[in-house]
Amino acid sequence: MAEEYKIPPFLNQIIIISIIVLAVIGMKYIAPIMGPVLISIFISLMIYPFLMWLKKKGFSYNVSILITMALTLIMGLFLLAVLVMSLNQLITFASTLTIPPDSFLATYANQIIKFILSSVPLENIAGVIEIGFFLIFAVIFLIYELPYVKSRLEKGFGKDSPSLKHTFELVADFLEYFVIRIKVNFWAAVGFVGIFWIFDINLAILWGIVTFILGFIPYIGIMLAAIPPILVAWAKYGIWGAVGITILFVIVNTIAESYLFPKLTGKGLQMSVYVVFVSLFIWGWIMGFAGMFLAVPLTLVVIRYLENFEETHWLALIMTTEKEEKEKSDN
Repeated sequence: MAEEYKIPPFLNQIIIISIIVLAVIGMKYIAPIMGPVLISIFISLMIYPFLMWLKKKGFSYNVSILITMALTLIMGLFLLAVLVMSLNQLITFASTLTIPPDSFLATYANQIIKFILSSVPLENIAGVIEIGFFLIFAVIFLIYELPYVKSRLEKGFGKDSPSLKHTFELVADFLEYFVIRIKVNFWAAVGFVGIFWIFDINLAILWGIVTFILGFIPYIGIMLAAIPPILVAWAKYGIWGAVGITILFVIVNTIAESYLFPKLTGKGLQMSVYVVFVSLFIWGWIMGFAGMFLAVPLTLVVIRYLENFEETHWLALIMTTEKEEKEKSDN
């Protein structure tokens, strides 16, 4: 009887890495479709606990789903309308935004403004509306389907399936994290809007929305969100106005990230800081802004998937800090 052939360990690792590279190339190819779809799934998962909360309050499932879908539609259309109106105002305002030539470093500031305006397709409002409507209705339909998807998975894999259990635990973990992230981003955005309103910074609500959204991007999101209002303050009040807004931005962000966020959650990402930072650029390269927005949950999914197989478990260990924290606590 012939011996069973086993792939050499080094070749096994080469195959794994090759498959990962091919998967990345494939995701890059379908990114224009995959990005909005993943965002709709992500938003639906965050809204789903509200549906369950309504059921716990005594509403029937049908009433709960109708209330959730109706509120999702109303909130989505409201946010889309605010965003479109703000973008229209931004298009008009952007053409007049310039730093006075006698201001400190005015040449460099005006070059930054030109670069931002040339990089962001402000005129593509039709594209924003199209994506907005897709997200609204995709989220509504998916909210309706989510309870059935869960029951179908349990029937297919069995309620006691370890893989299914790990999947539900993963969803619960990053849902808990991002619900807290939403609260922190909301209060930070409210603080920033208040500052912009007091100092009469143009388009305060738009900068607040941008701050809320970019707050989901670790480390660099808030820095990116701070650039436009700082430039507006620079154009309106000079260099010291920009410095003042920058200081207030740092203060509000420090309160949100160093006080409010740790107080609401004792859990970290259990991911290496370097991995989080690099994942922003990898997922951003694959799917653009949608990839940066979803970098953390997508990387968490990848890590949990790699943990399930002996051949890839070492990759998951490299990307996490959980075991290091446990060892420190044990000592």
